[in-house]
Amino acid sequence: MNDWIRTLGPTAGLKTEAQALSAARASSIGMVLGAARDAVLAWYTATAGAEATRLAVDQMTRRPESVEQMQAATQIGLAVTGALVVLQLILAVVHWRKPTSLLPLVFLMLVVWALGTAALALIYAAGGQQTSGQPTGLILLTLILMTVAAILHATAIRGAGRLAELRKLGAG
Repeated sequence: MNDWIRTLGPTAGLKTEAQALSAARASSIGMVLGAARDAVLAWYTATAGAEATRLAVDQMTRRPESVEQMQAATQIGLAVTGALVVLQLILAVVHWRKPTSLLPLVFLMLVVWALGTAALALIYAAGGQQTSGQPTGLILLTLILMTVAAILHATAIRGAGRLAELRKLGAG
């Protein structure tokens, strides 16, 4: 167990095929973290954040939305987010079974985007502006989870490359 955890570090030496496979699978953990974060944000938006979201939309569009419009938008947002959470979990399983560097690369780009938007939201919140409609705690949760996910995806890219290299050497 300790060896498996040690291989999750992006600078860990990957000498064996088992170590490279463990590192390549790290992205699956990052995908699950992303799915969990998305589920928490969707839950917040649908419950406690509904009014904050309505105010943010009013502020951005400069026209008030009706209650019915916001309820419909919330339901659509929940359905889309739910589908994306399920897709992330399916891709995590697919990647765990057959790790490559493609999915970690795609998810690393998405995580960098999430980190950037969360950092901007934190900067705005520190300046007294609540443009995201999210409390600081959720912004910090995003920053923490997405930082860990970025490390895991980077580890997986490196692990998948090393795994392919070791398998090529073993076959040759």
